Amino acid sequence: MKQIILTADYELFLGRKTGSVQECMIEPTKQLVFVLEPYDSKMTVFWDILHFYKLLELEDQYSEIKNDRIAIQNQICELIKKGYDVQLHLHPHWLDAKYVDGKWDFSYEHFNLQSLSSENNPSDINTILGCVTIGRNLMESIIHTVNKNYKVYAFRAGGYLIEPFDEIRKALLANEIYVDSSTCPGLINENGMFSYNFEKIPREIKYKFNTDLNMIDKKGEFVEIPISSIRVSIFRKIYNVLINRLKYKKLESGRIGTGSGNTAQNHKSIFNKAYSIIFERKYQILTTDNSFNEKYNYLLSKAKENSTQILHPKLLNQHTLNLLQKKLSNKEVKFVSIKGFLDE
Repeated sequence: MKQIILTADYELFLGRKTGSVQECMIEPTKQLVFVLEPYDSKMTVFWDILHFYKLLELEDQYSEIKNDRIAIQNQICELIKKGYDVQLHLHPHWLDAKYVDGKWDFSYEHFNLQSLSSENNPSDINTILGCVTIGRNLMESIIHTVNKNYKVYAFRAGGYLIEPFDEIRKALLANEIYVDSSTCPGLINENGMFSYNFEKIPREIKYKFNTDLNMIDKKGEFVEIPISSIRVSIFRKIYNVLINRLKYKKLESGRIGTGSGNTAQNHKSIFNKAYSIIFERKYQILTTDNSFNEKYNYLLSKAKENSTQILHPKLLNQHTLNLLQKKLSNKEVKFVSIKGFLDE
């Protein structure tokens, strides 16, 4: 049986169609926990806390927003009671979000944390230090209602935009956040403000670093736990594309979460997406997101012990839930949280 670190980004869609809290967060997370519980498996939930911050800000004006806030708060507290690990996930574009006619409108001017002010002001959420500090404090204030000793110790950057790390390093240190899980070795995204390049990230299960994520430093103050990636041949990728098109045409329409990640800055045709997957991307992320039986089986078979898997509840469907349940029931895999892994 292979042990895998399971992480889940708990959030809405980040594009023009965000989807609803019930369909993208509450219901799929509930179903995921239902799958994990019988097999003593756990996960780390990276909570998009700035979404929650915005809900608190507006809940007195809109009853539906208050209902969403309460539903999220109740589910987070329930996850903590059940022994799940909940950690910090920041999407700063929520700071500028507007709620218009029942829909969220984003500007993306502050999509990454580094776009905020570098002023040393922990009480101003529009600064890097303030955003991390207020986000962490808000998380802990909610979680402390059910676990007074709970501590936020880990971080995942929204959109994997952890670099340049040096610009946010002091804010993480000031908040005693020493673990990061934002990188994915070999992955590249060349899409304007959403760009990242992880070609030089060490292909390790975990490693210490100090100021440069690309450099292992055994005396470093931070621990990186990269999201695992698998090198996949062109032939395997073509096979996956064909299987997906021929066998799983309706898979995406069966998603629990309804929404879209498309933004005005992020739009590719189906042809361009397929070309990119087959010929440009050398590595594929260990995930059930937009995946299916044959693809996930291959990735999992190639993954090392204690590899880190990412998934998004909003992208789960009955096929992928069944796939996870089958792996667990057959004792092919056991999922642990980051905390569970580090405490071993």
